[in-house]
Amino acid sequence: MTHNKKERELLANFLQIPTSEDPKMHSLPEEFSRVIDRAWENWGIGNEVSPEHRISENWQKLVGTALSGKCAPEKINGKNGTLFIRTSSGPIKQELSFLKPKILAKIRKLKGCTKIREIKIF
Repeated sequence: MTHNKKERELLANFLQIPTSEDPKMHSLPEEFSRVIDRAWENWGIGNEVSPEHRISENWQKLVGTALSGKCAPEKINGKNGTLFIRTSSGPIKQELSFLKPKILAKIRKLKGCTKIREIKIF
């Protein structure tokens, strides 16, 4: 049962106790996960799929099954559109070098990846 301020003051004076604060001011805290979800929704975070994510989820299709477990996309330099690929060995690096034009063409067909201009393999 909630009371307005005057009722709380009257009751506190009658009982000779300090005036209580408004109970509405002391609601339970909201779950942090709900605050985060609402912030992500308001700011549009998570709505767009990044080029890195798009490339990662299509990696096996881009480089083939045999190579997909021996190399991985590392990062994208957004300024110059360079995709860096980490390899497990020199022979894999060489094989990827031969496939660079084909891999780049496939990547550029992915939604949001048209700005990828170059591939660096290390």
